[in-house]
Amino acid sequence: METLEKTVNGKTLRFLNTEAFDQEDWAALSASPSPARNLCLSLSDLDKLPCFSAPEALLLTGGSPGPAGFAPLYAAKGLKALVLDYEETDSDEDGIRLDRLPQLDCVLSRSNLNIYHLSEASGPTVEVSNIWHSGKAVKITLAPGMEFARRQHFVFFSVEGEGPTAVGIMEILHPIQAALNELDKRYSSQLDRIAIIPICVSDEAKRERLYVSLKKRYADLRLRINWAGFVRATPEQRRRLCLENLRASAAYIAKKDATFHLEEFLADLTAITDS
Repeated sequence: METLEKTVNGKTLRFLNTEAFDQEDWAALSASPSPARNLCLSLSDLDKLPCFSAPEALLLTGGSPGPAGFAPLYAAKGLKALVLDYEETDSDEDGIRLDRLPQLDCVLSRSNLNIYHLSEASGPTVEVSNIWHSGKAVKITLAPGMEFARRQHFVFFSVEGEGPTAVGIMEILHPIQAALNELDKRYSSQLDRIAIIPICVSDEAKRERLYVSLKKRYADLRLRINWAGFVRATPEQRRRLCLENLRASAAYIAKKDATFHLEEFLADLTAITDS
């Protein structure tokens, strides 16, 4: 049978590739499930997952789940590693609920929109290749010392910027992000994660994004920082512009999520930035 290799959590795994399986193959597996531990399925064949008795690592490729949706995946209680080798770009589509798979050790995903409901306290290690919003890929610029492929914290900062402007903003946000991670607080009972990503570009037509979904338990705020004003600003003025952006983003989240502890978040932000 055909296999393929994929590096997962630092280890090279060999997956059974079911892409070429025909009806006879599936009928035989339905009668006598395979003990294969690492397998590759398309989303369209996800309902065939019960044909494997004890999968531990699953590589999913593109397609559309059948009438059962992701239910066969959630029923695979022995699954430890999940690789989502497809790229969802529509934030209105349903993703895989990681809170339904608490036994996972690691998740690799080509898109942030493939997955939702990640629990910081008990969730798996997550690696995400591409960030999408409004149907467009977002280029993430990380300051030295920041890692993206790690367990997600409740608050995530990044920037949509241009060259030195992006680096300058991340140099301000990075220590704040690190301090919030140390506090390790969850400021909402209805959101699993909030992303605050200032926009600072010369293109004045670039639209802001105000996205808070209690259903998906995720918030993505992208408010503008005036590009010309930031370029001309002193270091202290730049810092003030970034903090104003964070506060305004948090205030918007509080309007949409009644459980968001705005005052506590702002107090922690002030304590961090005044120290």
